[in-house]
Amino acid sequence: MMDRRLFVLGGVPFLLTACGEKSSANEPPKIAYGKDLCARCRMIISEERFAGGLVESDGDALLFDDPGELVTQVQEEGLNGRRVWVHDYMTKEWIDGTQAYFVVDDGLMTPMGTGVVALKTREEAERLAAEKGGQVMTWQEIVQNWKIGARMS
Repeated sequence: MMDRRLFVLGGVPFLLTACGEKSSANEPPKIAYGKDLCARCRMIISEERFAGGLVESDGDALLFDDPGELVTQVQEEGLNGRRVWVHDYMTKEWIDGTQAYFVVDDGLMTPMGTGVVALKTREEAERLAAEKGGQVMTWQEIVQNWKIGARMS
């Protein structure tokens, strides 16, 4: 009985390290869509085009279901050495959030209703903003000037 307990207890650390594979800050976070929860609102992250993350140098990540929630988190806490990853709204590819262009418009339906989406190029962002009547912002501009609206629940 004692040998069995030692085997089980000795195997627990191994099993824990085998789960929850980490990446580095130079890689986007791994998201299990339909399972992982947003760090801010605790809703299930289900739509890739809106998902984002703040990744620590050791690979730990805060995941978000809406770009507006990610921006709000950074406004409140700062980056603190974390890397920002967002999905391009059109292509769904991961992009460096600090290099992205953000379109802000109440007419854009996002998971938490912030009306914020990210795009890789200024041209795509300007095209979407013109279509929706929204505003294009860089990472610096959105972090410094954007305030979450009353639409956020």
